Formats: sequence, structure tokens, C-alpha cells
Amino acid sequence: MTGKHLVLQTLKKKGVKYIFGYTGGAIMPIFDEMDKIGDFNFIMARHEQGAAFMAQGISRASLSTDTPQIGVCLTTSGPGAMNLATGIADAYMDSVPLVAITGQVATGVIATDAFQESDVVGVMMPICKQTYMPLCADDIELMVHEAFYVATTGRGGPVVLDIPKDVQDQKVSDDYSFDANTFRPYLPGFFYHPTPEREPLQRAIQLINRSERPIMFCGHGIINSNAGKLLQKFAEKVNIPIAFTLHGLSALPSDHRLSLGMMGMHGTVEANKAIMEADLLISFGMRFDDRVTGKLNEYARNADVIHVEIDPSEIDKNVGTTVAINADVYRTLHVLVNDPMLTYKPRRRWFESIADFRQVMAEDLKEEIDSGVGENNRLLMKSIVHNLSQLSGGKDLIVPDVGQHQMMAARFYSYQTENSWFASGGAGTMGVSLPMAIGVKMARPDERVWSISGDGGFQMNIQELGTIMEHQIDIKILIFNNGHLGMVRQWQTLFFDRRYAGTPMKSPDYGLIAQAYGIPYRKVEKTEEIIPALQYAIDNQGAIVLEFICDPSEVILPMVPAGGGFEDMIVKRPIPREPSTNNNGEDS
Repeated sequence: MTGKHLVLQTLKKKGVKYIFGYTGGAIMPIFDEMDKIGDFNFIMARHEQGAAFMAQGISRASLSTDTPQIGVCLTTSGPGAMNLATGIADAYMDSVPLVAITGQVATGVIATDAFQESDVVGVMMPICKQTYMPLCADDIELMVHEAFYVATTGRGGPVVLDIPKDVQDQKVSDDYSFDANTFRPYLPGFFYHPTPEREPLQRAIQLINRSERPIMFCGHGIINSNAGKLLQKFAEKVNIPIAFTLHGLSALPSDHRLSLGMMGMHGTVEANKAIMEADLLISFGMRFDDRVTGKLNEYARNADVIHVEIDPSEIDKNVGTTVAINADVYRTLHVLVNDPMLTYKPRRRWFESIADFRQVMAEDLKEEIDSGVGENNRLLMKSIVHNLSQLSGGKDLIVPDVGQHQMMAARFYSYQTENSWFASGGAGTMGVSLPMAIGVKMARPDERVWSISGDGGFQMNIQELGTIMEHQIDIKILIFNNGHLGMVRQWQTLFFDRRYAGTPMKSPDYGLIAQAYGIPYRKVEKTEEIIPALQYAIDNQGAIVLEFICDPSEVILPMVPAGGGFEDMIVKRPIPREPSTNNNGEDS
């Protein structure tokens, strides 16, 4: 029995079906063994970063299926391993479990600056839950089992195993034995799924029952613990409105009567104003990051705070709590839903106020969506997303990239399917959409998957069209091309006197690129072409690329300026001034 065989044998026991990666010198023994045994579907990414995002996609999308899978990526040493770093950091920020296995140079030349050597353990340690380097074959099976355990228990996250090349080929000792059935890792308590304690629950119930203006927050913890249906039951039982973080979207239907939509920097007016007026915040599985809170010393100043969170380090980190419940949100909601002490309250005045908040931008948004075009007679992203939502019934799986279009997809798609939104949040990594959509499709092959990118993000991992071509993966690819890095341009419009430094960009001919990969393509420039093009993509069997020529001046409002509070929320676009010019007298 060799180290390479133990790696693959253990992955098989863990139910791994797909492995994403890229081969190379220091990982060749494991690849060779994988080819011999034929137990896995290997998906060769065109860049190792893509492999990490594919692994994320399969982990995230399969959470709500009967057979959850942990994404696994496999790369060589040096540049291969380093190219995983961004995807691993992204998974760590968003609490996504995955296991990354990298090759390393042989033990005899470690720390000699050998060819394609890099300190993988040192680099990855701050951006993942745990790192391992087995120095003999006997250690491998235990470390793989522990890696899966660490990745999936408590607050999820990535784990890295860096395996020297000679250890992959090494045989285990004559007295080697390992019994997976008796495997019980000795690890700190924060790796576990704690059950809520009764005393803080009782105090929380008292606060809920007496509150007049409560609001509930849904974060990624609801999605990760499959607690969407319980959240809906609890909200309906106590009649409390719900606002969502970026990662909380799709936990329950967007058109539910209690939904206020997304909160925070680009959240809805009703969500943000309700937070300002609330007397109680009930937070489930979120970390109160700066994009959600804005200016902390002004955040929900008159509200008590109940914070339910599996990771104790997040409690009282940014926002002080009145009642802290360090527990798994599914278990907590299960207890609350069945607690007879909780009472239903009509809260008519509170819901009337929320209805008034909702009207602040309602007419302007409807007018924009209905017109479909902006100042330059070019398409509006929010109108395209709205039409996609209408055509799909809000039931499809949406994988955005990062930027302005991401906020449009978050705000204007009506999510009806639980766990159907897969975005890079904490790290905000451009280039995620195309590779992550591949992993999402592998996890849920019978559902329709839309990859939505801006022209900037799409070009960052455009090479993964090759993976889609090779494996004939049915992904509907939308490119919102406004000729700029849209979100940065919006900030420049609002806060930098319209100096568009570093944001204009030219695109290649996406039609020719799609043709080179054997993927159908259509360009859309008029509003009357939007619905036929989207319907064409729906009807097409297989991947397709749709390019929409969008208005670069479109903005996503409301917007809370960086460092500002919700009282600084911008709900109307300022009257534009004359643009600054560069040294050639051209628009900059």
C-alpha cells in the first residue's frame, strides 16, 4: 500500500466523485494512480484558480441535495499550488468547505529552493482552517480523514494537504493499520456543531415577545446549515420581517411577504431603513461585516441584538450583543420553532412603516426596468436580470461574478429555489463565475445554471470555456458588457469627480471566441431582443454565450458610501457634472 493509493482510497470512502485540478511534476504519482483505478471524474481546469472555484461550486450547490459532496482540487507544487491561493482565500472568507491537495518536492530537497518548490503550508496557513504535510505514508490516511472533518464541522472552510512527491510513492510500514470507524479527532470545540443553551434562548424569547419593531437577519449560516425552511416557519410564527446578507439570498422565496430583500451597502431602502428604526435585531449565521453595517457607531443604535452564530469569534466582534447564542443555526431554529412561549404579534404599525420605506424608490425602479435602456440608449443590467427572473420563474441557479452586475443579480432576480445563489462575498473575487458555475452544474446537473459576468470579470477566467467545451457542460453564459469595470466606475462617478482612471476597457470579439470553443453565441443590443435571446438560451441544449451591450452610466442604488451610515444612503442619482478630461482632451 502506497501513499498515493491511500489518498485516493480515502477520497473514495468520503464519497468524492469529481476532482478538479491540473497536473505537474510533483503530483504525477497521484495522477498516475488515479488514472489506473478509474474511480473519479477528473475535470481539468485551464488554470488552477479555476479548479479551486469549481471545487467551491460543487461544495456549495450540493449542500441542499441528498448527497452533499466536498469539493476537491488537486494540483502540483510551486506555481500550481500558489495559483490555488486566491480560490482558497475566497472559500475561507465565505465559510465554504473544500479540500485542496497539492504536490510538494521530495522531502530530501525541501527548503533548498528546489525546482517548483514553494512554502505551501506557510502561505496557506492564514487563509484556510488547517494545513497538513505528511512526512511518511503512514500519516496520509489519518490526515485525509481529519481534513474532511475539519473542513465540514463547525464553521466550514478550506483545508490544504501538501504531500511531498516521495511520500506519495512510499509504502506504508509493515505494522500499519487505520480504522476509519474509530476515527475521533481531538480538536478544539469550535470545530463542532454546538446545541443552543436554554438560558440565552429564554432571554431571546423574552426580547422577541416584547419587541414592537423587530427585524430578522439571514446570513450564509442559514444556507450552510440547510435551515431555510425552518427560518420561514419561525418568521411566520412570530411575524417578523427578514433582511438578507449577500450570502443569505435564496434561503427563502424573495417574494415572501416577510422578505425585505438584501441589506447593506447596496441593499433595499426598506431593509436599511427598517434596521435604523428597529428595536430588536435577530441575526442568524452572519458576521456583521462592514458592507452590512456601514458606520458601526451609528448602526441600529436603539436596538437590542440577538446573535446566533456557530463561530464564537464572530460574536461581539463588530456589533455588541444583548443575547449571544453560540450554536448551530439549524438546531437553534428547530428549538425556537417548537417553543410554545413564542407569541404571534400583528405589528401593524411596523409593517405600515416598512411599506412606506418600500415606496421610496419603487416608481423610479419600475420606470427603469420597464424602459430597459439608459442614457446612451444602451441596455440596463437590472432590466435584463428582471426579464431573466420572469422567464425562469426565479427557479434557476445563478452564479454571478463580482461587481455592479452582481448587485443587479442580487437585487432584481426573484429567488424561488432554496440555495440557488452562489457568489463571492467576503473576498469579492473577480473571475469566479465561469469556473464556479461548472462546479454548481456538476452538483446539480438537472437544474439550469446561469453564469453572469461583466466584461472585466469574464476575461479573468475566460479560459475555462475550454473546460466547458471539453466536457460539454450545459451552462448559460451572460456577459454584461459596458466597456468598463462597472462598480469602480460607479464610485468614480459618485465620489471621484467622474475621473475614470483605470476603468475603461476594450473587449475582444466574444463571438469569435465562442466560435473557437464551439459554443453558440448571440449579441444583444436592443430591448426587444432581450427576451428572445434569453429564451433562445433556455431552449438551447448545451452551453451558450449571450453578450449584452449595456449602458456604462447605469448605477445600482441605493448605495451607502464607504465609511458612512445608513442615514447617508444615496437613493437618487446626483445630477452629472461635465466629465474630467485626460491630457489628450478625451473623456477620461
